[in-house]
Amino acid sequence: MHAKRLRWADLAAPVVAIVAGIGFVGVALLSGSPISTPLMIGYISGSIATAVILYIVLPRQDRTMGRRLSLLLVGIALIGTAALRDPAARLFQIEGLFFDLLGGVMYAAVAHYLIAKIFGPLLFGRIWCGWACWTAMVLDQLPFKRSPGRIPGRWGLLRYAHFALSLGLVALLWYGLGYRIGPQGSPALLWFVAGNGLYYTLGIGLAFALRDNRAFCKYVCPISVPLKLGAPYALLKIQTDASRCNRHEECEAICPMDIDITSYIARNERVSSSECILCQACINVCPEQALSLSFGFESHPEDRLRVQSATGKIIQDHNARDEPYEIVQ
Repeated sequence: MHAKRLRWADLAAPVVAIVAGIGFVGVALLSGSPISTPLMIGYISGSIATAVILYIVLPRQDRTMGRRLSLLLVGIALIGTAALRDPAARLFQIEGLFFDLLGGVMYAAVAHYLIAKIFGPLLFGRIWCGWACWTAMVLDQLPFKRSPGRIPGRWGLLRYAHFALSLGLVALLWYGLGYRIGPQGSPALLWFVAGNGLYYTLGIGLAFALRDNRAFCKYVCPISVPLKLGAPYALLKIQTDASRCNRHEECEAICPMDIDITSYIARNERVSSSECILCQACINVCPEQALSLSFGFESHPEDRLRVQSATGKIIQDHNARDEPYEIVQ
């Protein structure tokens, strides 16, 4: 077996992770955040960079091991930090963000969301969902590796309802009942445990009900709401090459987020869907190497998804949004 020859382009993702991490650490230090914040940012960036390098050097059929290592390293570190070591980091859930914003403080939840969910996606899209999410750390271990396609209808609106419900609950507690949770103590830990317990219960239940590991991410996760704002304009995306493609469509079959990748290939466009989590499963499965990572900018990104018809057959929806789907036969 010949060793894989590394190219400079192969190192793009780990270099971006490290450089972005250094930048975010600098911002955290200059803003006067607790020392635990820049330390955690550095650890996350280093973990992702290490996992990406492992991903690069492994054979294609084993590359998912690198991504799962990243999910494991980052997920366990965040859970351990939030639950055990640093009391100020216990409110990573979106409700913690709302509590901190209402209180006018910049604890770990605010820093976390600014870095990973607001500004981060402008650089590398929803890479958080594919490489760092502690909910996905568990969901990706479930047995339904290939998605049956998006469910047509208004399912995508559930995440916005979940986001609004979380915000409404916090607002009711804050303004209606005068409840101030604070960044530490048993109430904060209770929120942490209950919130994550709910996410895991919903995520695992939906995966088995819909036979889709990432069903929670597609339909219910409120964290995807801010992520989807910047992700379509991310600099790092998947580049397509129509001259190499022979229409196997294996890239679509393997995509956990149901992206209509062949429609981007046909137009020689980068995959600008806000649903892409940069898991790169499509890159690894393509025998012609028609897909790769690249840097660039799209001024008019489009979401194109694989959608199930009423009979269960996969059809294409070239105008996919979080609204009733316009089905294109």
